[in-house]
Amino acid sequence: MSQLATARRQLSSIKSLIRQEKFLSAVQTLRDAVITVFREPLMKAEKEEFERLISDASYHIVCDPHVRKSAALEIKYEPGKEREFLDGLNMLLETFDGQFQDDARESARLLEEKKRLELERGQQKLDAGQVDAARAVFSILVRENQEDYELRRDIGERFLRAGEYEDAIQYLGEALEGMPGAAHIYNSLAVAQRKMGKYAEAEQSYIKAAKGGYKDSHLFFNMGRLYVDWKKWDKAVKAAQGALQMDPDFTEARKLMAYAEKMRDRGL
Repeated sequence: MSQLATARRQLSSIKSLIRQEKFLSAVQTLRDAVITVFREPLMKAEKEEFERLISDASYHIVCDPHVRKSAALEIKYEPGKEREFLDGLNMLLETFDGQFQDDARESARLLEEKKRLELERGQQKLDAGQVDAARAVFSILVRENQEDYELRRDIGERFLRAGEYEDAIQYLGEALEGMPGAAHIYNSLAVAQRKMGKYAEAEQSYIKAAKGGYKDSHLFFNMGRLYVDWKKWDKAVKAAQGALQMDPDFTEARKLMAYAEKMRDRGL
């Protein structure tokens, strides 16, 4: 498609864009088309055609009530004053771009506020022991924010703290689908898996957390607890030692190591 044919198509689309309330797109499209037309050598008939198309497109924009309310600018195309016309379009674009950004920020703020309130409502249900009601709140919230994997992590952590380990595994697993390198999520997932008796799965989650750079004494302590539950005493001792290397004052890790050593020595 030639440059002029593209410009014709763009100018013809302005009225439709305005009807769809796509004001920023309408002004951008008009500017792009005008720049193309001004750069091309035109025959007399083509020049008259584009003067008409540009005038019509400008009229659709400036006569729209929303545009007139948002920008106190008169944009009128006059042949021979192309530079002034482009300057006016650029000013109009700046106005709409600023307004668009303000609207986007406000929409984002309202969305975050709604998420915060729904998370609080779901937490209140959990605190009251109304687990099914909490599930319903969180399920709707996730459907409304399908690409928000951090939200899934947050909900998974809430179920984990509430002792609802199956729900925690579900949400933490979904979070990892969008955040596969998040080592701290593997750590939380492993805790839930251990509580459910899924020891082999928990071990793999802890290993992934460690490989992902989650260097924390509590990670090794939690691994030690897994191996105690699993009765793998040598691994429990090594995990506790790892925790103590990072934090020599970790009293619980020292107790866990002593217990695992005792059980190992008894051959249990």
